[in-house]
Amino acid sequence: MVRKQLGVSLVELIIAIIIIGISATALLQSLGFQVVSNVDPMLRSQSQLLARQFLSEVTSKSYFDPSSDPRTNPTLSNAAASASLQDQTASTAGQPRSNWDNVYEYHGYDSGSGGIEDVQGNSISGLENYRVAVHIDISDALQLGGVQNSSGCPAKVMQIEVTTTDPRGQTTTLNGYRTSYWEADSPC
Repeated sequence: MVRKQLGVSLVELIIAIIIIGISATALLQSLGFQVVSNVDPMLRSQSQLLARQFLSEVTSKSYFDPSSDPRTNPTLSNAAASASLQDQTASTAGQPRSNWDNVYEYHGYDSGSGGIEDVQGNSISGLENYRVAVHIDISDALQLGGVQNSSGCPAKVMQIEVTTTDPRGQTTTLNGYRTSYWEADSPC
């Protein structure tokens, strides 16, 4: 006589629990990896927006220091025009960025690990773990199209490099250029 089984044996139950446990662990690990990797595009997007904002802020400033701009004072020598171009009076005095009046004021700017501040120097909530650094290149070898810097003359081209670092340490770099609309009287 054959008896029908009406339940599950203990051995079958234990094997089923082990299989379900292994499957659940693998599934949850893959979901966890996807959640973590989905944060990266958000961080990268925020870094790109910060870099664009800073590049826009820098390029909106005057090429020369407004107090000694050779475009408004044609009697300035090349040396005085170069000094005006490289003026960092406000930034080295620790004034907020709202007082910086020319592009080169931003050379060497680094927000540090304390986060991002607005132009008045107030911390921006949510950006505490980001960092922004700005480098301005006016070297003699710098060239943009047919415009090239030359030794002994005020730079005609500036390369602006903005680097942002997100909370995970990933960097985003954005470059831009500014050119001078002033031609020196002497051969430069």
